[in-house]
Amino acid sequence: MSRILCIEDDTETRILLKKALESAGMQVDSVWSGDKGVEAAMQGSFDCVLLDLMMPGMDGFQVIRALRTQGLTRHLPVIIVTARDDVESRQRAMAAGANEYVIKPFDLEELVQTITSLVSKSSSDQES
Repeated sequence: MSRILCIEDDTETRILLKKALESAGMQVDSVWSGDKGVEAAMQGSFDCVLLDLMMPGMDGFQVIRALRTQGLTRHLPVIIVTARDDVESRQRAMAAGANEYVIKPFDLEELVQTITSLVSKSSSDQES
């Protein structure tokens, strides 16, 4: 069972993601801020992170950079889930170390497939 960390400040989106991913057989922990997300990622053993870009305090770009500098989370797959549909945000996120960039509103089945694919690839990369 994949363990997912969802870092999202919007309560409705956070609840929707948690329910949808749990119904797809994943275990989901969710937090509402970037600093709480970094803290949770450092303490847990997650298979993937879903991350919003626009949050109060520590934004998604800062979270990615923080995760990429720590040994425990350096290779943890990160999927950006954001309303920001501009080229600059996508480029900044990918340059910071994001693995995928999903724009809200998103298709839940597609998101589940993206997570499953990334987790599978990450697992096989770590084994080789």
